Amino acid sequence: MSVTADPDSAALAGPVAPEIFRAYDIRGIYDDQLNEQSIELIGHAIGSEALDEGITALLVGRDGRLSSPVLSRHLIAGIRASGCNVVDLDLVPTPLVYFATHRTTWTSGVMLTASHNPAAYNGIKIVFRQSCLADNQIQRIRMRIDAGQLHRGEGGYQALDIKPDYLDYVSEHLHLQRSLKVVVDCGNAIPGLVAPLLFTRLGCQVIPLYCELDGNFPNHEPDPTLPENLRDLQAQVISQRADLGLAFDGDGDRLGVVTADGQAIDTDLLLATLISDIVPRHPGEPVIFDVKCSSRLAHLIESCGGIPVMHKSGHSFMKQKMQQTRAPLGGEYSAHIFIRDRWFGYDDGMYTAARLLEILSRDSTPSQQRITSLGERYASREIPVPVCEQQKFELIGQLHKAARFPNGRVTEIDGIRVDYADGWGLVRASNTSPALLLRFEADTPTALARIKGEFRYLLRGVDQSLSIDF
Repeated sequence: MSVTADPDSAALAGPVAPEIFRAYDIRGIYDDQLNEQSIELIGHAIGSEALDEGITALLVGRDGRLSSPVLSRHLIAGIRASGCNVVDLDLVPTPLVYFATHRTTWTSGVMLTASHNPAAYNGIKIVFRQSCLADNQIQRIRMRIDAGQLHRGEGGYQALDIKPDYLDYVSEHLHLQRSLKVVVDCGNAIPGLVAPLLFTRLGCQVIPLYCELDGNFPNHEPDPTLPENLRDLQAQVISQRADLGLAFDGDGDRLGVVTADGQAIDTDLLLATLISDIVPRHPGEPVIFDVKCSSRLAHLIESCGGIPVMHKSGHSFMKQKMQQTRAPLGGEYSAHIFIRDRWFGYDDGMYTAARLLEILSRDSTPSQQRITSLGERYASREIPVPVCEQQKFELIGQLHKAARFPNGRVTEIDGIRVDYADGWGLVRASNTSPALLLRFEADTPTALARIKGEFRYLLRGVDQSLSIDF
């Protein structure tokens, strides 16, 4: 095996669009930003990077997108061309790749997926030694391609079906005290291969909704954070008189929840419910939440005996923080929940759902009454302000320079978050779309309007052309 600045490899670097290398994964539009040639080159670079880290084999999984079968073949070919071995998990949700890094002898892997993005997208999530690559680690893959620093070899290949071990492990370590009727909406995405089986194994009466694999996503996009994608689930929960509705994103690492009365609950409330259950068993330990989460979560964590730790948004950043702190629980507003209590600390929408079902099974109280309340509050969802991809981080830099909030506590770990006595506001650059993202929360409508006004003033002071409609 050798590594050189290969002129042939460097010549191939042209088709690899630099903008697909994002903060915590690689993601782009198939046949435009990402194609068979570029994915094979990226695989070659990932395999080479792995070898330089002393990693000799990579687990490889793929989701159910239309482009995934052909791209997976080229991704595997690229990894093997570096001399790195491949263990092919084939069609699996992303959490099963993470699970395999904890339950097999192989601790590193890649997942071919674009998560909740529309059908035209695809991408790659990368795990080295049970830690997701992020930021500069992702950029090193791009720089290796640009420099042609690629190993040459012939890696081995073997297939592994990890699904039976996953189903056995969860069902053996988690027990429901009564059977629950659950509607499961997989959005025609890859969780449909696992989620209905898992909840059936746990003793639930499962009513499947859009669990057939179809990469066209004909019924709705697989993003449970958008209200329009939960309407069919809400209707089914009501009509079937179900105890709960569960919705999963395109690769299964995020979760949406609908209670028995047909109400969709936001991630703040889901996380609050898990905090109330898990944190009292871990007094004095940190609990991680991202900058988009409710400030009331910090108070709840403290009241349960934990230590609240705010961190930057992004599943890779959050998982790294979970590893650094050994926190029993973490979550971000985008619906990634990380549980280390009795589990492995990574984001798994299906396992999170199972833990919620375990809580609900303890008595016959309707699910809407078992969700932990954060009190009366007035909160927005994420509000996008469209900007050019190349402009968004520059704008955040200008906002940092212009920001003046004498009556609030400013946090700058990810954009600008300002906490007041009666609420908070946030502006940050999206890591997955050409936009600034804002979110607000307050104790009263008057306070909410005031905080929004301060952020409008800040944004317009930097760029009058921004489309601001909040």
